[in-house]
Amino acid sequence: MLALRVRTNFSHANFLILCVASVHLAQWVTVPARFAAQLCGYRRHGTPNTSDNNDSQSKELGHALFEQLGVIAGQVGPTDPGTALEEATRLDLATRRPDLSIRRSRSVAEFSQYRHLAVLPSFSKTYKPVSRAMDELQELANRLPKSAEATKLKSALRRKVAQYAKQDVLTRQMLLEMPEEAILKVDLTVGGAGANDDIHMYAGVSAKWSLRTDRAQDCISQGSRLATQRRGAMPHFAVLTMEPRPAMLRILADGSGAIDCVYHLDLPALTRAIEEVASTKPSRWSPKRTFDRLIQQGRIRDYDELVRTVQRVPKTELLAESDSAPSPAGADPDV
Repeated sequence: MLALRVRTNFSHANFLILCVASVHLAQWVTVPARFAAQLCGYRRHGTPNTSDNNDSQSKELGHALFEQLGVIAGQVGPTDPGTALEEATRLDLATRRPDLSIRRSRSVAEFSQYRHLAVLPSFSKTYKPVSRAMDELQELANRLPKSAEATKLKSALRRKVAQYAKQDVLTRQMLLEMPEEAILKVDLTVGGAGANDDIHMYAGVSAKWSLRTDRAQDCISQGSRLATQRRGAMPHFAVLTMEPRPAMLRILADGSGAIDCVYHLDLPALTRAIEEVASTKPSRWSPKRTFDRLIQQGRIRDYDELVRTVQRVPKTELLAESDSAPSPAGADPDV
């Protein structure tokens, strides 16, 4: 009986250890974007559509990444992979969380933290000088039969016109002096019900199929504006990309904090691609060292971590709105 009890306890302990190990293992298992390879393709000169034609390392890493993804030679990608990336991501996230409002190219002024940004532009568009609106009243007063009351009314109207004319001058001066800045639109936004039936912005994603210096700086600028213009909690803001070059990823991942992190559509495939290329280079090849450091610091993460971030958004009664805006047309430039 004692031996049986010991065996039973031992089996139970093994079961508990197995459960704990499974939980820890799940934290490290990554599930890349299932649509990643579908967006890949070769340009007419045989260059991967992730690569810069003027950058030999970009092409080398692009070919290695496509090999790891199983992209067949001659596969044709979408005409505009950037737009395709946005729509595929929106559809994937919206399918997982239909209770959220996940949309493309949405103005941040539609969210509770940034609604104040629309006040001045709206006022500027609808403003009409009050003194001019008084002209109609003066015209009606002038048609009144002569009387003491009519005289008092005309006199009062003249005083008000003069008063409002001064206010109109100040208002026009204010509108001229206020800076005109376009309200920021974010490639992908995740919104949910907030206080007072407002829509709260939980996350924003700048989707960039590949990166160039100007595109990277644009992402940093967006993150900075989201941080400085908000009135309320800062939404999670990150960049989603298929860029294979560690040097370009570093521009965003080593940034000033305007961007929380960079998500890659298939980080395991990129890791294998970089290791493969690094095996043909000197032992301390700097791109791999940069990449390893960014991974260790958690600055580059796999797509499935973006999915988990969205899944952690509190449940909401807000129904997701359809993204019915037409997709912009464009071509993938041979750069």
